[in-house]
Amino acid sequence: MKTINRRSFCAGAAILGGSFALAGCSGTASKQADEEKPKGEIIETDIAVIGSGLAGEACALAAAQNGAKVVLVEKSPTLGISFQTSKGNVSIYQGVENEEFWQFVSETTDTMDEFLARFKKATETGKVDAPYPDYDRVKALMQASCETVNWVEKTGIDFIQSFTKEKVGTDTVWPDTSADASKAAGQLITEKMTAALEDAGVEILLEHEATELVTEDGKVTGVVLQSNGKTKTVAAKATVLACGGFGGSVDYLNEFVPSVEKIGFQYLGNAMNTGDGITMGKAVGAALYDNCWVIPFNIMPSRKLAEVDPSFATLVDMSMSTKPLEGGGVASKMLVDAQGKRFVNEAGPGILLASSMADHDVAPYYALFDSTNAEACEILEKGISTGDVIKADTIDDLASAMGAVALAETFASYQAFAEGSVEDEYGKSVEKAVAYGEGPYYLVSYVPSYVATMGGLKTDSDCRVVDDAGNAIEGLWAIGEITHRFMYNRSFVRHCSNSVGLSMGRLTGEAIAKDLA
Repeated sequence: MKTINRRSFCAGAAILGGSFALAGCSGTASKQADEEKPKGEIIETDIAVIGSGLAGEACALAAAQNGAKVVLVEKSPTLGISFQTSKGNVSIYQGVENEEFWQFVSETTDTMDEFLARFKKATETGKVDAPYPDYDRVKALMQASCETVNWVEKTGIDFIQSFTKEKVGTDTVWPDTSADASKAAGQLITEKMTAALEDAGVEILLEHEATELVTEDGKVTGVVLQSNGKTKTVAAKATVLACGGFGGSVDYLNEFVPSVEKIGFQYLGNAMNTGDGITMGKAVGAALYDNCWVIPFNIMPSRKLAEVDPSFATLVDMSMSTKPLEGGGVASKMLVDAQGKRFVNEAGPGILLASSMADHDVAPYYALFDSTNAEACEILEKGISTGDVIKADTIDDLASAMGAVALAETFASYQAFAEGSVEDEYGKSVEKAVAYGEGPYYLVSYVPSYVATMGGLKTDSDCRVVDDAGNAIEGLWAIGEITHRFMYNRSFVRHCSNSVGLSMGRLTGEAIAKDLA
């Protein structure tokens, strides 16, 4: 499977009353053509967790703390690799129901109805006809969020206030890194979780790739691993897939979200997230979501430009890894399609811009720059040779060079709006617009970026993987990005994926362990 070169639900039995019975699940997995005996070295355990993101780590730790023997499998050389550089923000719901676990006192006490209203507004930006979010599951997970953060704090992390619901829609906390400012918050969480896993007796297998699920009489009984040319089989009473999404797989992207490759989305997530869990799940009859999408982040210069000079990464309004160049993004500029027409409020959320690019479907897309920012021009000049920067002295010449007949008219309309003569048809406020100065002018190819995917394996309210008939596949669970499509419609809610990943993992691990006891 081709991969892209680099650069989390469970309500739990206690919340929804769901059963995690290992022997009494309805439905069975479809048998593989030739079921084989375990391969290579055999490792016996109660629970095998595949993947060490937030969901996987939380699941393994909670299960071990509740008496289960756990093996945690990770194909990279370190745990939590997807989260290492994260700022560690975790969304929480703070209502009267969970006041004993509040992290800080908000200006106003939240209610679940109010929370869900804000969540709905955010996730339905660019809404499509899909039966998600599943608000019952969202409600249960967010109800558990404060208790989950309190649980994580027992590893030695102190979470402090980050954002309020008035600012970003959800109350949010992040790890206090003041004792060692050199560490990213994500790195701190990973270190503390790793130490806690070791203390709890979890067997950790790094650089082991899970390649297939083992079944017996339709029940998943373990997983086959490959490491340094050697094969091992983990024989487990329960297998939990927490191995991320499909953002690093060109094949799965072309199958599930073809607009990503067509437009040239840049992937800012973990390149090792190649849909391994999807591949293994499909082989045992797991149902897949049929309306997959990605989690957009912002828009940025094209792949070619990023490759020719890393400085192009500063020409954004928001960046994950570099400090944006002041005035270098598109919020105050004109964003046009291949015909030279505007199609969106450039100052809108990055999610809106990315979704609009995919839905508008008139790629390539360009941001128009003038020559007033010398630092930006120095960067832009380096991209001309790639063909993804088009330069001309006048707008008419630029329109000719680009073959965009509407560019000149679009430019005149934008100038009139930026100078306060007319209102903008796309709802951009005049305060966000800056009239263009003199040329030369540059049209710069911009594409959406994304950090994760929405899709993968379908699960029930107890995180058990289900088949096409909705029946649980015995012995198999999935948590985290591989299954969190139910959380969102088209847009993600800031920092909620971290929250639901942790709660999914904690509640699932705890419930399986208690059921095995």
